[in-house]
Amino acid sequence: MLVSAVSSVALAEPAGEVAFVPVELGSVPAAPTSVVVQPGDHLWKISQVHLDQKLGRVASEDEVAPFWRTLIDANRERLRSGDPDLIYPGEVVHLPSGG
Repeated sequence: MLVSAVSSVALAEPAGEVAFVPVELGSVPAAPTSVVVQPGDHLWKISQVHLDQKLGRVASEDEVAPFWRTLIDANRERLRSGDPDLIYPGEVVHLPSGG
């Protein structure tokens, strides 16, 4: 007999409300595969935040640098400007696997 344990995860809602979403114990939420660029974002910041979340700690510059280069290579053709130093709010940046 297989019994599925269920827990819950709090998600932030507007106005300080908290919603609980059931999640199976032992399951790991899927890592995001893309990020929507927000005002003030740049590819290094996106790389840093992604790795910080993945590692559960602040990633060092030596850890961020290779992922940042991979992120640029994976998205150069997708960027409206074609320039990784010029990204626009609303653009979707795809996060390469392995990061």
